[in-house]
Amino acid sequence: MLTKTQLRTAQTPELEELGNRIESELAHRVLAQRERTEGRQVVEERPASAGTLRLEMVKCGKERCRKCAQGPAHGPYWYLYFRKNGRLASRYIGKLIPDDLEVQGA
Repeated sequence: MLTKTQLRTAQTPELEELGNRIESELAHRVLAQRERTEGRQVVEERPASAGTLRLEMVKCGKERCRKCAQGPAHGPYWYLYFRKNGRLASRYIGKLIPDDLEVQGA
């Protein structure tokens, strides 16, 4: 835990990094508490500087989709979950994680 003095004397980049880490942890905790989203199966999860990365198998929801009916679903695809204006938000990343998206512990 940081003291008030440590917060006041910290440089702006240090505070921005701390803010990013806090937002990432909050997103991770919300995802952990949330019920499993219908039609999605989490394959892997990784912390990232901008939030939490999740590799997910996704059902498209189309009635006549053979892939969803016969197999596990579409994917797997990476999604970035993060907090924006106090709410959990997500962004589709794709099949691969781009180099400019910093994965923590990698």
